[in-house]
Amino acid sequence: MNKLLLTLGVSALSPLTMAKPVIVTSIQPVSMVVAAITGDRAEIEQIVSSTASPHDFALRPSDLRKIAQADTVVWVGESLESFLEKPLENAGKEASSIEWLALDGMSLRDFGEEHHDEHAGHDDHDEHAGHDDHDEHAGHDDHDEHAGHDDHDEHAGHDDHDEHGGHDDHDEHVGHEGHHHDGVDPHVWLSPDNAKVLARAVTKRLASLDADNAKYYQANLAKFEQGLTTQDATIRAALNKVNKVPYIVFHDGYSYFEEHYALNHAGEVTVSPERKPGAKKVAELRHEIEEHKVQCVFSEPQFSPAIVNTLLEGTKVKTARLDPLGSDIKLDMNAYFNFMNSLSDQFLSCLG
Repeated sequence: MNKLLLTLGVSALSPLTMAKPVIVTSIQPVSMVVAAITGDRAEIEQIVSSTASPHDFALRPSDLRKIAQADTVVWVGESLESFLEKPLENAGKEASSIEWLALDGMSLRDFGEEHHDEHAGHDDHDEHAGHDDHDEHAGHDDHDEHAGHDDHDEHAGHDDHDEHGGHDDHDEHVGHEGHHHDGVDPHVWLSPDNAKVLARAVTKRLASLDADNAKYYQANLAKFEQGLTTQDATIRAALNKVNKVPYIVFHDGYSYFEEHYALNHAGEVTVSPERKPGAKKVAELRHEIEEHKVQCVFSEPQFSPAIVNTLLEGTKVKTARLDPLGSDIKLDMNAYFNFMNSLSDQFLSCLG
């Protein structure tokens, strides 16, 4: 009888002892960096699907439960994911969350900064200064309204997410209270250096949550950093062959990547992807294409390429797709490496 009770007791406790930390992430690029560290020792729950936009997103009740039950929420920051600010506060998760933009060691850029000194003729970027429409991702036209959030006028639907059991807060991340990044370009995942900063913060957090696997997480961090260093050199060598070729992007959301690899950004189709450029802007872009001898205009998979096709009608300028979210990248430990390789290949396909 005693043996039976002991067996039942061990069986009842085993799910608790085997429970994995639950990390809730905001968007796909965040999940990619987190996955490089977690491996199979933690669960990742992503809020915004890889084909949706963080700009006009609305949380569902299941997302709010996910936030409340998470060990840690990892997000880019209020300037990109404003829909998370109130829910994090309401759930008491601000101190235990990791806000990428607020981490020490980050290299941040403001919208409106000149891209590169060596890129001649790029003095017409003043239309970006301080713009607060960081809606680079997502043309999804099926945005149902979702209940359960305060003061958010975002409207985007997304796939269902299962909820996980409750977990206590663990304060490891420097609090992001008071960290306002108005005018800061939030596309920080496009810099391998910034990816390393987040990976270190995630490693520290996981080690505090799951001390038994601390060495595993630290080994994954070392592997990630070494892999990024090697990959960075390979990508740089490839892009150096085309870094004088002028191009236009769909929107000004690639500056971290462009700055890091010294690419020749000549302009963008639109400041905000949800605003179609008018006839005047199209005329200006056509002039820019001729003046700078632009060889490629990039579109994005989240938006219709119609405006790009219209812009290039009658010209011999090439076009290709850039995906700033890596929406087709499988989420595993190599996801961030695969994303950066994919983005590099997308540039090379049109500039080479």
